[in-house]
Amino acid sequence: MYKISFVFLLASFFQLTGGYAQIAKNDAANKELYNPQSTNPVRKDDIMFKKSLWFRMDLRTKVNAPLFANNNEISRLLVDAVKKDIIKPYKNDSLSTAMTKEEFLSRLRIPMADNVDDDIEWENENPWGDSSDEAVELGPDEYLPRQLYVLEMKEDMIFDKRESRMKHDILALTIVIPADQTPTGIDKVLASFSYKELVNSLFKNNPNAIWFNPQNAGAHMNLADAFTLRLPDGMLVKYENPRDNRIVDLYGDSKRSLIEAQNAVMQLMEYEALLWEY
Repeated sequence: MYKISFVFLLASFFQLTGGYAQIAKNDAANKELYNPQSTNPVRKDDIMFKKSLWFRMDLRTKVNAPLFANNNEISRLLVDAVKKDIIKPYKNDSLSTAMTKEEFLSRLRIPMADNVDDDIEWENENPWGDSSDEAVELGPDEYLPRQLYVLEMKEDMIFDKRESRMKHDILALTIVIPADQTPTGIDKVLASFSYKELVNSLFKNNPNAIWFNPQNAGAHMNLADAFTLRLPDGMLVKYENPRDNRIVDLYGDSKRSLIEAQNAVMQLMEYEALLWEY
């Protein structure tokens, strides 16, 4: 009798949980309930706290070197994937405006030195905006992967009240052409990418999408797993604010900006810790 009841209950449990899983799967496709760009979507009604954060990663640093191993640079991986039509580039990390492949390849080309003055004037009038390469003569050469050593990550810090825990939901990665690689001496956005698309279309089951393990060549980690474990390290350069300013724009002095960025990170950690007291 007990065996029959146990089997019945077990079957009912799997039927019930399977039904819940199907409901969750169907709900996840509803843009009104979830963020469609999220890899681990949280129902909007379950969000108790959310703040968008931007981190700048220098891939030349020791901690980020596994992202930038020779011939396995993440910048090489992303550029090659665009060229092969595996992923779509976007003009910025809002992911609202797609970039054509032709425009991406145009941005990837190094401007001619004799057009520096015109480019500087445009950049001064449009800081961090969409560049207009039509006014700048481009050379035949492209930026090499080793020259593209700056990556920016946009993520949402979310407290899921249903699961009672804080989540870090990566939304976009942006390749930035660093200032010392541009004729103008100003950072320039190459392209942004949907992190969800990167995970599903590029990272998973890709032997070239690796977090390089210098201690054990047989234990390289997939990039999706590395980002989930928060192994890449970056400095906070922007947090959600009414004017959409970067921290350096808010505080000016680079030293003070660094201090304020560190303070912002500490305040968010403190807020997360205090949530457990409620």
